[in-house]
Amino acid sequence: MKLYLQTTSPKQNRKAQIWSLDLMTGLALFLVGIMIFFIYSLNQPSQAKETFAFLNYDGKVIADNLLSQGYPNNWNPSNVITIGIISDSKINQSKLENLYQMIYVQNNYTKTKNIFNTEYDYYFFLSENMTVSSGKIEGIGKPGATPNNINAKDLIKITRFTIYENKTTPLYLYLWQE
Repeated sequence: MKLYLQTTSPKQNRKAQIWSLDLMTGLALFLVGIMIFFIYSLNQPSQAKETFAFLNYDGKVIADNLLSQGYPNNWNPSNVITIGIISDSKINQSKLENLYQMIYVQNNYTKTKNIFNTEYDYYFFLSENMTVSSGKIEGIGKPGATPNNINAKDLIKITRFTIYENKTTPLYLYLWQE
């Protein structure tokens, strides 16, 4: 006579099936989460590079325009097509004054952004304070901005050299996206 022992009951067998179904569901959710994370993290650096490229391009264009004569050559806030603050290879005080008047007196900062053809905010300053009719100023650009209080998500700084008051002076241009 042979005796057979049953090692698992039918109840235990069902529990094992439920446990394996839970394991497969959990594993599937985990893998979907990992895939979403990698897709997001792989796309994030390309977006940052793209934003940097746009900021860099706009910054170079604005710096080139600022350090040009502008158009027309003796432009003023009412007839300006291209903003430039240089005459005879140095900063022209009247053009600097015109740009200051456009932004801070006439409240046309948006118009200057349109002339520069940029969607980003900008602020430029020299290594030493500039002088306009109202006195010494730190810089020109977005009203309320200074180099120490720019609230930016993305920021780029362009440095160029120019002549101001017969001295070689660096011009710093900040361009940012809030």
